[in-house]
Parts: sequence; C-alpha cells; structure tokens
Amino acid sequence: MIAVLRSELYRTVTVRSSVLALIGFGIVAACAGYLSDEFWALMAGIGTFGLAVMVTCQHYQHRTAMLLFLGEPNRLKVLAAQSLVALGLGVVLVSVSGIAVVASGESDRYLHTLLVAPLLAVFGVANATVIRKPLWLIAGYLGWLLFVEGILYQLEGDMIFSAFLAAASGSTRGLLWVLIWTAAALPIAAWRIGRDLSGD
Repeated sequence: MIAVLRSELYRTVTVRSSVLALIGFGIVAACAGYLSDEFWALMAGIGTFGLAVMVTCQHYQHRTAMLLFLGEPNRLKVLAAQSLVALGLGVVLVSVSGIAVVASGESDRYLHTLLVAPLLAVFGVANATVIRKPLWLIAGYLGWLLFVEGILYQLEGDMIFSAFLAAASGSTRGLLWVLIWTAAALPIAAWRIGRDLSGD
C-alpha cells in the first residue's frame, strides 16, 4: 500500500497538468475569498472535486492504468491510494486558498471547509473511477451544480454541493449528507474499478 501511495503521489506532483490544476484552482479559490467567504468555500469545493477527478482519470486518459494495475493487482489498494492523494491535495488547496478568509475573520468557515473538503475529494475519486472521462464528469457536475442545485434549489437541500456548502458553514446535517454521498459512491467505485480497461 505504501509503495502504491508513494507512486501515485510522485506521479501527481511530477505531471505538469496536475500541478497547473492545483495552482489554477488555488488561485481561483483564493480570489473568490476576497469576494465572500461562502463563494470561497464553493470554489474550494469545486477545486477539490476537480483535482480529485483529474488525479484519478489521468491513468485512463493516458493509458497508464494497465501498467498501474499490473504493478498492483489489488485495485482496491489503488483506489485507496488515489483517495489519499486527492484528499491531501484537497487539504493543501483549501489551506492555502483560504488565507483571505481567515484574514477577514471567518476562521470558523475556513476550519469547517477544511474538515469537509477531504470527503468531497474522496467523492471525486469514486466518481472518476466509475466514469473515467474527466471532461464529462466535471462538465456534468458543473451543469448539475448550476442548473439543478443552483437555479432550481437555490443551493439548499441535501444534494452533494449544497450539503458541502452547508457543512462548510458549520451544519452537522450538511456534513452528514456529504458523508452519506461519499459513503454511497465508494462501494460503486470499488465494484467498478475491476472492470476491463479495453473500453476506455
């Protein structure tokens, strides 16, 4: 497990697109922090989800998944390692991008976002393991966030991003729902990671 984790971490920090994505999402979230702390939490959440999707999907995009699974036949270990790497990147993203939020006196929102972001990262890895197409996944969830959660439900309710925003503001119910969404996605990802790679 340690070898897989080290390999995934090394690959992530040495692939230029991963580093650029981390910097890009971090800058967008940090700038959002100057506008409002709630907008920062949303951007940090989207960034965390996007990074998790990219970290996971790169193997399928660049056809290195077969080499990865030959090196580690236990695919659940790979899923766990990718989740831990995405979780770490999410924590780094939230920690660094939230400096303006802490400076404005909103340290509670900062800490709550820091607490719930790892769950959203694991949710992103689970989704990317099932879908394996980063553009479809990110575009689909952005559309979902904008039209369904944003316009129809006004970011209220128990759907994933609405629950994330509620948890980032300190809601225990929101945290519970993010945990439920993540816990529901993981068994599906654990089942689907074993499927054949030839269709990707």
